[in-house]
Amino acid sequence: MNALSHWRIKPFVNELTSIVLAQLVEKKAEKDRWKKAINQWGSSMIFVVIATFVYLYFFKLPDASSFENPLTLIFGDEMVWICTIFIIFSSFQMIWMKKKYKKADDDFEAIRSDFIDRNEEWWSDEEQWNQRHIVFEFMKKEYNINIFHK
Repeated sequence: MNALSHWRIKPFVNELTSIVLAQLVEKKAEKDRWKKAINQWGSSMIFVVIATFVYLYFFKLPDASSFENPLTLIFGDEMVWICTIFIIFSSFQMIWMKKKYKKADDDFEAIRSDFIDRNEEWWSDEEQWNQRHIVFEFMKKEYNINIFHK
């Protein structure tokens, strides 16, 4: 609800509409947080995979003899095990975060669709109804929330 204090759209909305718009902003922020977390974990996982291959190619491969089994060489190194465990943990973490992101996205879309479907109910008088495009443009510009249409 802190977002309401600086909104320049107060004259164009009633209290109930501003509460629903604040919920939209909060759900959008939650959705964006999960997306950012997924991207960070994915980036770190890609970095660890690349670092593991660089480590194997430049540090382990030159030391290996031609008679040594490559699997023994790879899985006998504790650094490879640490990286493998991190990659497995990151995979499960990303699966869990994608579920949270999907739930946040579904909640956001449900509120947004409900707001669009009940558009006539949110504007109490003719003046607010005629000025609702200002609110729509503000939400699109400030928060990247499209409430013009589904």
